[in-house]
Amino acid sequence: MKAEEIREKAASMLNQMKKKRSEIPAFLEYLAAELPSVFVRHQEDKQYAMHYGDLPEKVKVLICLAVCAALGEEEMVRSYLIAGRDHGASEEELLQAILLARFVRASAVLKSGAEAVRKWKEEKGGDVP
Repeated sequence: MKAEEIREKAASMLNQMKKKRSEIPAFLEYLAAELPSVFVRHQEDKQYAMHYGDLPEKVKVLICLAVCAALGEEEMVRSYLIAGRDHGASEEELLQAILLARFVRASAVLKSGAEAVRKWKEEKGGDVP
């Protein structure tokens, strides 16, 4: 695909997003303008992921929200909060997704801490001083 065709495709994809979403993340607008081939690939990957399988799109958006919250990606959390609302999620559903992310994140911290203590105790042959 030629550079001009890629720019046109990126512009078209961005316009389609603007029709569906109440707000477009700034990084996506930047990519569409400055790195249109990266934007096109990202959008194609998103389309594949969001339309693969039988999970409703709203559920997929809530999963994305939870993942972004667990990763601490504040701008992406905001983006998926907006996407969640655009897909009909209630405030309670959005908060439930964030609560699940908090639980998973806290579980990971607890697991790594407990494993470190367990391994240290094994190495030291009993109690940790």
